[in-house]
Amino acid sequence: MEMNYCRRCGEQLEQKAIGFWQCPNQHSTYLNASPTVGVFFVTDDKQVILSRRGIEPNKGMLDSFGGFVDVDESAETAAQREIHEELGLDTDQYEPLTILCTAPSHYFFEQEPLPVLSTFFWSTLKPGATPHAQDDVAEIVTLPLKDLDLALLCADDITQGMRQLQKVMEVSDV
Repeated sequence: MEMNYCRRCGEQLEQKAIGFWQCPNQHSTYLNASPTVGVFFVTDDKQVILSRRGIEPNKGMLDSFGGFVDVDESAETAAQREIHEELGLDTDQYEPLTILCTAPSHYFFEQEPLPVLSTFFWSTLKPGATPHAQDDVAEIVTLPLKDLDLALLCADDITQGMRQLQKVMEVSDV
């Protein structure tokens, strides 16, 4: 990613190191990863419930439920908000979220790769909970966790999270 002008004074930026730029006035600019969250739901028979993306980037590919963390929001709160926005579920309809892992990746926005750092959680739905595809979710898909084709996942961080989920659920040699 290229940074061109200082947001403080408008002077030309010079890249000094990976992710670090400075202008002639010594104003520093850093390119930091944006925090995101993702949630995987697992069924009693070790299937995983995923989202089929309804929008670009990666429209049609499989994804976790989640998105960007808002200002002044914790990862847990962001995950709960995203579950409500994308599935219409409240916190009393699924078990408490369990942290799975974090993973760096890129989110392509207007053909530009923006760095993200994703925090993944997993949970199970409580009896009677009925998720509904909403927001940017085109479809809810349930697949066997053990035999999931990782090439169907939309991003590197989602793949890393899925590998960790398979390991935690003891369905893979990962």
